[in-house]
Amino acid sequence: MKIGLSLEVTRVLRNTWHSAINHEWYEFLEGHEICPLVCYGSYDVQDYDLIILCGGNDMPDIKTWRDNNYPKRDEFERKLIKDCIKHHIPLAGICRGSHFINYVLGGTHRLMETPYDNVVVDLEPFSVVCHHTITIDKLAPNCKATLVDNKGVIEMYQHKNLPITGIGWHPERNVNKHTRDFVFNLIKKDKVC
Repeated sequence: MKIGLSLEVTRVLRNTWHSAINHEWYEFLEGHEICPLVCYGSYDVQDYDLIILCGGNDMPDIKTWRDNNYPKRDEFERKLIKDCIKHHIPLAGICRGSHFINYVLGGTHRLMETPYDNVVVDLEPFSVVCHHTITIDKLAPNCKATLVDNKGVIEMYQHKNLPITGIGWHPERNVNKHTRDFVFNLIKKDKVC
């Protein structure tokens, strides 16, 4: 499977902007071709079996303590989402990617009163370690929550008609590697939609 991975953009290093990939993605997606997608490139989603929007960066309309909104990434990922829908290419969002897909499809989000920072969240059928500053407030039309924690935070949703999955936690991180098979099997199932 050829997977396009839209990267986080960060300015932590030397206070200049960098596209970055957590190397745990390579372990999570081992056996598949991973193609990092940077927001200054031009890509044809039809060249990929799956597009993943990874975490990082603030949402366009919310500034967090990170203060790291990057409008070029927002514009780039908006186009990726629209192209995936147009060509029926499976699309997954992880953390910020999940929120951004929901936002582009017409949903809303908000800052959390008490952010999750290394918080263990019990879901059925497993627990995950979460890091959230924002949460989905209202799901986009035709999306349904499939995993919600005991505080009402949507940790996973799926589109009812399209191969789109939003995942709130980070399955690529080793602390959540026990969820990788579950997530990847779910995404692969969407591939046949």
